[in-house]
Amino acid sequence: MSGEAIALLVVSLVVVWGGLAVSIAALVRRPERTDWPQGWQHEGGQEDRPDEPVEHDT
Repeated sequence: MSGEAIALLVVSLVVVWGGLAVSIAALVRRPERTDWPQGWQHEGGQEDRPDEPVEHDT
């Protein structure tokens, strides 16, 4: 392999594995919040969710 190919390989490995490392570090530092309400039920119950699907003219 040429020097340019090896350099490109190293750069791409750093980008991919570095992004993974940064993502893991961010999740460790600030994990997903658990105090948020789950779905539509927090607002008031059944009246917040329509019984029939909403039709859009697309």
